[in-house]
Amino acid sequence: MKNSIIPPLRGSGGIAEVSKVAFPLVIASIGHGVNLFTDRVMLANYSQSAMAAAFPAGLTSFTMSCIFLGIVGYAGVFVAQYSGAGQSKNVGKAVWQAIFLALTGGAIMALTTIFSRWIFDCFGHAPALRPLEVTYYNILSWGGFIPLVSVALSTFWSGRAKTNVIMAVNLLITLINIPLNAMLIFGLKFQLGDLLINIPEMGIAGAAWGTLGAGAIGMAVYFTGFILPAARKEFGTCNYPFSLEIFARMVKFGIPNGVQLVLDLATFNIFVVLLGKISEEVLAASTVSMSAYSLAFNPMIGFGQAASILVGQGIGAKDIPFAERSVKSCRFLVVSYSILMVILFVIFPELILRMFDIQSEEVRSLAKNMLIFTSGYLLFDAFNILYGNAVKGAGDTKFVMWVGIALGWLTYALPCTLLYVILSGNWAINTFGAEKARWLCVWGLWWICDIYIIFLGTAFYLRYRHGKWKNMSVIN
Repeated sequence: MKNSIIPPLRGSGGIAEVSKVAFPLVIASIGHGVNLFTDRVMLANYSQSAMAAAFPAGLTSFTMSCIFLGIVGYAGVFVAQYSGAGQSKNVGKAVWQAIFLALTGGAIMALTTIFSRWIFDCFGHAPALRPLEVTYYNILSWGGFIPLVSVALSTFWSGRAKTNVIMAVNLLITLINIPLNAMLIFGLKFQLGDLLINIPEMGIAGAAWGTLGAGAIGMAVYFTGFILPAARKEFGTCNYPFSLEIFARMVKFGIPNGVQLVLDLATFNIFVVLLGKISEEVLAASTVSMSAYSLAFNPMIGFGQAASILVGQGIGAKDIPFAERSVKSCRFLVVSYSILMVILFVIFPELILRMFDIQSEEVRSLAKNMLIFTSGYLLFDAFNILYGNAVKGAGDTKFVMWVGIALGWLTYALPCTLLYVILSGNWAINTFGAEKARWLCVWGLWWICDIYIIFLGTAFYLRYRHGKWKNMSVIN
């Protein structure tokens, strides 16, 4: 039944209107990217080993949480479609189902720490890195419920296109995260009146605890806004929070989204692990280039989220032309941004590399070339994010999942593994020499990565053009 309390938040779908939704999400995503980037920079200045260990350990923790992150984050599509349809009371119920799923995911994340030593032993990285990887992974996983619950709560605003709130909370997290991580990584001693405060140097553990501490503050802010009297009255955020019908539907549509995310990250994790097995220098350079790429990638996530929200509202209100115009406007914005980042990575890489205290000339040279490879797939990754999110905003999650699985494993993970096995074996070493075989392995892996993302972006663009998403919905 319609509820006139929430009028559909639709207009022309033009660039100006879309920008109001997208740019706060972009700034929020930039804040997240800045968190990752500054954490890596601080760890690089602490020790190269800490920086190298944080990347695979953090990525592994994120990969483990992605099945739940995909389901929880998909609540934003429910909120968007309920908002577009004017069904206000179901908005609060949808968010609560996401919170329940987030808490479940957090508990499971904590249990994975039982196997963490075995996981990182299997990766086969340098023995000096393994205890650092285990420490970083365990702390992030013990607090795994914090980012999951935060994402669940954030959908209350993002799905209704109130993205300024998302921006404000993420900027708050960034402002807390940077000094908190610095204090915990390097330690701090200062006098407070008659009291001497001595924060011990914690290294990589401090980076993990600082990230969780800042995230917990953001979660508390979200929850406070969610249960304010105005929200309770308008959206029923505290009325009968569990809904079996919405919960089951969210699991139905969210699981393919979660599976696609976790397998996508798993294939990327294989890529990172294989690079790390080549040498610590290659892993360090990959950490630098990927940390820099996060500055480009995270804002594109913001544009993709905007496309998903606006498509969801258009689907809920049965206004397909609005959804199409919104995606077209998002495309203009994300392509323009991608071009700027390509210019930065290719022409001005030193601006990025100077931020890292790289002592090794080999690491610096590798990182510079890796930035060129990331530039090669950046535009197609923009299409991947934009059109993948657009069709998911309507409910087309199964297609995204199956295409992601097929391309991720057949054109990425398996070819990468096969290439590494061949080029690290005795035949390649005897044929090319150890140094040449290593060179072929590093850049062969990067070529495979580029080709995979080109295929993925093309596939989602063609799916969007096919138009099946126009007849889909998650709320009826």
